[in-house]
Amino acid sequence: MNIAKASIQHKVATILASILICVFGLMFATQLQMALMPEMEMPMAVVACYYTGANPSDIEELVTRPLESAIMSVPGVDEISSTSSDGVSQIQITYVEGTDLDIAATKLREQFDMVSLPEDAIDPVIINMNLSALMPTAMIALMGEDLSQLQVLADDVVVPALERINGVAQVTVNGGISQQIAVELDPTRAAGYGLSTSYVSQFLAGQNLIYPGGSLNNGSKKLTVSTDAKFQTVEDVQNMILSLPTGGAVRLSEVANITLEDKDMDAMAKSGEAACVVLQVSKQSSANEVYVSEQVIKRLESLKPDNPSLRYAAPYLASDYINQTVDAAYQNILQGVLLAAIVVLLFLRRGGATLTIAISMPICILTVFLLMNAFGLTLNMMSLGGIAMGVGMIVDNSIVVLENIYRFSAEGHSRESACIEGTSEVTSSVLASTLTTEAVFVPLALTGGMAGMMFKDFCLTIASLIFASLVISLTLVPLLCYFTLDEEKVRRRQEKRAGKQSGPLKRLTEKISAFYLKTLNFFIRHLFLGMAASFALVIIFGITLVNTKMVLTPDMDQGMVNLSISMPIGSQLNETSVIADRVSSIVEAEVLEIEEMFYIASNESVTMMMDIGSKSQRQRSSNDIAVVLREALQDIAGCEITVSASDSEAMMGGGGDIAVVISGDDYETLAFLADDLIHQISALPDAVNVTSSLSEEIPQVKVSVNREAAAQYGLTAASIGAAVRSELTGSTATKVTIAGRELNVVVRGSGAASQSLDALRSMGVPSAFGGTVPLSSVAEVAIEQAPQTITRSNQTRQVTISGDSISGDTAAMTVAIWEILNNYTFPQGYAVETDGSYETMMESFGDLLLALAAALLLVYFVLAVQFESFLMPVMVMLILPVAFTGSLFGLPLTGRDISMLSLVSIIMLAGTVVNSSIILVEYIKIRRARGEDRETAILHACPLRVRPILMTTLTTILAMVPMAMGIGETNEMMADMGITMIAGMVISTIVTLVFTPVYYSVIDNLSRIFHRKTKGENSPKRPRNPLFKRRNKHEELPKSSSSEAPAPEAAPIETA
Repeated sequence: MNIAKASIQHKVATILASILICVFGLMFATQLQMALMPEMEMPMAVVACYYTGANPSDIEELVTRPLESAIMSVPGVDEISSTSSDGVSQIQITYVEGTDLDIAATKLREQFDMVSLPEDAIDPVIINMNLSALMPTAMIALMGEDLSQLQVLADDVVVPALERINGVAQVTVNGGISQQIAVELDPTRAAGYGLSTSYVSQFLAGQNLIYPGGSLNNGSKKLTVSTDAKFQTVEDVQNMILSLPTGGAVRLSEVANITLEDKDMDAMAKSGEAACVVLQVSKQSSANEVYVSEQVIKRLESLKPDNPSLRYAAPYLASDYINQTVDAAYQNILQGVLLAAIVVLLFLRRGGATLTIAISMPICILTVFLLMNAFGLTLNMMSLGGIAMGVGMIVDNSIVVLENIYRFSAEGHSRESACIEGTSEVTSSVLASTLTTEAVFVPLALTGGMAGMMFKDFCLTIASLIFASLVISLTLVPLLCYFTLDEEKVRRRQEKRAGKQSGPLKRLTEKISAFYLKTLNFFIRHLFLGMAASFALVIIFGITLVNTKMVLTPDMDQGMVNLSISMPIGSQLNETSVIADRVSSIVEAEVLEIEEMFYIASNESVTMMMDIGSKSQRQRSSNDIAVVLREALQDIAGCEITVSASDSEAMMGGGGDIAVVISGDDYETLAFLADDLIHQISALPDAVNVTSSLSEEIPQVKVSVNREAAAQYGLTAASIGAAVRSELTGSTATKVTIAGRELNVVVRGSGAASQSLDALRSMGVPSAFGGTVPLSSVAEVAIEQAPQTITRSNQTRQVTISGDSISGDTAAMTVAIWEILNNYTFPQGYAVETDGSYETMMESFGDLLLALAAALLLVYFVLAVQFESFLMPVMVMLILPVAFTGSLFGLPLTGRDISMLSLVSIIMLAGTVVNSSIILVEYIKIRRARGEDRETAILHACPLRVRPILMTTLTTILAMVPMAMGIGETNEMMADMGITMIAGMVISTIVTLVFTPVYYSVIDNLSRIFHRKTKGENSPKRPRNPLFKRRNKHEELPKSSSSEAPAPEAAPIETA
């Protein structure tokens, strides 16, 4: 059935279908979820377990090892790595591909329930990794004079209000001062009554509860019974009657000082000069990020009338950047539609053709919104990038159909015949070119790992776009041409042009056309030179790539600069905040573009964020500002400062430029190997900030129990350890809810033992026989050196050497490091490997190369079916080596690096650059089927196909110019893709028009040789036909004509 004929015969149905697509497309476009990046859930999870007061060695022994054993027993776990530091154990789990993270988390919890952890250790927290949720949806800074009042305002008013917003997962509070109820035992009185902190803690917990009692009958009704003994106020805690171990009772206030106090600050936040409380708002995985961040601001505004003291700033809102992304994409789409219409107008010079393109393209784009809704895709940087990238490609099919319809009309066909026959003639080539383009996106969308997750939305969007363009080009375009085509006007214009005197533009066009024909004639009569020339182009383009760097992803200017400060282990908050204030004053002096700045300081680290505004409103890029800050801050001693202007690589899971991992059992040996390798790697000219995860050892106090002496007083190692912990750290006995706020009740000693080493030695330990005994009588208290953190991988200790390269050339840095490692002798039982952004990059590149191989196979399959030949697809695909190397040739010319995006564009080129060859070869075959010999068919067909090929190429290129130039707020990340596609399209178009006929001739010769051999001696003898045969140079060139009359019909010549 002829699709174009059916569309014209059923005009009403076609028009109504188009209108319905527009209506539903607009409706779904407004309902699609919006996010910055696609959902990228890695097969990874992090387990965190906190045990306050424990040093790294204790954390490793008491927490990390038991949890690691439990984790390794869960099915689907591939590998684990852990870090044990002061008070916390963090374990990163990597699952095998395809593991359901929710089911895995449930099995982890079951295993953790069977693990015996220290009593005061908090239950392990499991966090599944979602890379798209690494950045919060919004960050809000609450400002005021009193931090404790800000904390109350945040906890009681702001956080509950924000968490009620549909789509908000959680709100984290940083920088405020929270309160607790402190029960500080008097050591003398407590010892006199035989009381210990652990006894008091247990008694408090037993007195503060709600205990269900069951039910009773009260007449005809059944009532539930509950024993309510919850503390309501601080006075309730003070007046609690405490039963003594030796008999009798005493009020708690008689043996302890009970107060409501501020907790020690574990973090401090500042916005500019003012202290503040920072709220991090995280969205649910399926929520609309723009909606959530906008609702956060609306909800805060609604709270102001009832809370006059509420003052806030919003240093980061995801909606700002996402809206910029969406606006830039829509701008690109509009530019693409306008440029495509202009190209059609310039080449065809017909208002009807321009109108046809201007109507069909928006309908095609609206169709995509329907399909995106069906696939459950979001409007994010990648899906919108797919639409922007595809705008120039969707018009290709329409242009081929349109141009052929107008050519048929110019040859004298009626309006209906031109629309139907013109569409029918190119249907097979349009279908084949669409299928080859679609074929490259199938393996790309199915690619595993990081690349697959990142580009799935991109592939599905652009594949939907191209499929819609196929349907519209074969249905709506012929119908619109039927309405707008005036055959009499076309004939009059044709006659007018024939009798018109040649103008300067036409004479230039004729000269270019004559030069093209002369060049084409030369190469098809000197096939060997043609093949050699195309091979030489591959070598030339390939040589230019030798010094091009490889990176995982290009940088993005998000209008943010992030700065992190790492302080030595054991640093206090006041020390950290002094450094943070010093850094912030330097930053304010160096970066005048700052609109908002805030930092969050904890004991050993500072995170600082700077909003530098839209890139269109400043002279310097975020990378330029980061470079200036690195130089300005390099002289600050006593800390390690890292400045970054782009989180693109962090979102992709890449590590640093230098990452060397050494595994083994002995800590001292690992330290020696790490120090030696750091010295050698630091000597490399390009290496900078080379450090070890071991860093420096720090002094810590170790209490070694004398078991014999302890036994004499009825003490055990556990009771002595509990006494020391209670005196220095205290323990949370229970929780009390006062005025809607939940407060911890912390029982501790007087704190005198924490003043000095001697005070700790003389600390009284409650004896089982009554009274107390000095700690020094039952244990040895000494200072020793211990590691700051202990890192393990797959249950073996590990040291990581990390750093950066000055040039950013990760590949060259990794090669230099392996030269060092290959010449290094490691002790038996110790292994080394590199594990940084280079490995992540190579893994992603490997996945993409597999996708490229699969794409090439699918393209070959489509072409083989189209041409009914095994050799002809090879001929069409011979253009790819030149196109691939030529596309990458554009990167060093523009100062760009080879990235994952440029490799994705190469995969796309595999399906797009062959389209012009398909159109060319199809028409050559049609001319030969009409009785023309091969050379005549080539010289007649190629000039007639120059116009549609140039039109399709120009529309694709022009649509990608804004992307390639990084025009717009968010296009710089996609610039690599735009540059690669433009370079590939330009070079492949030239190669198609000049060398595809050469490839066709060579393959045709091969085909004839093959047929002669397979037919055997029974076939009639024909003159020998050399593979690279040379024709007589005196043969006359056929004249170029845009309206070549068809030759008499003849049987088609077989092509294998």
